Amino acid sequence: MTVLFAVALAAGCQRTPEVPPVDAVQEAFRDGELSARESHGRRVFAERCATCHGAEGRGDGQNAYNLDPPPPDFQESLDALSPEDRRRVIEGGTAALGRSALCPPWGRSLDELEVEALLAYLVVTSRPSGDEEETGPGRRRWRRPR
Repeated sequence: MTVLFAVALAAGCQRTPEVPPVDAVQEAFRDGELSARESHGRRVFAERCATCHGAEGRGDGQNAYNLDPPPPDFQESLDALSPEDRRRVIEGGTAALGRSALCPPWGRSLDELEVEALLAYLVVTSRPSGDEEETGPGRRRWRRPR
């Protein structure tokens, strides 16, 4: 019984562990509200797609001005593609849908998990970002950031 009392006393005297301070660098790269799959897709997008499509998928990447036709703004165009067509574009490039051959096929260099993650992140890029303007009853048009 004395041993039980000593164990209970020792457990009650333990200090609450201190919460480590927030690392500012890690916080700066935090993906916020993204799921693990979407975060992975964001990294794949940044590595493979953002040069043309822009960091947010708005068609304003650093190479966009060199392309004819220019890359689309996903907020305006992605809903027109079925999930199957989105996968076909990632794996076979836009030529897989009979469009320009400027968007390369990534099917040989991305594994299945990367393709799935990229598809999940594309849904995020097509969501409204708050840069919306009313164009009539029940209709909205999404502006490109300036």
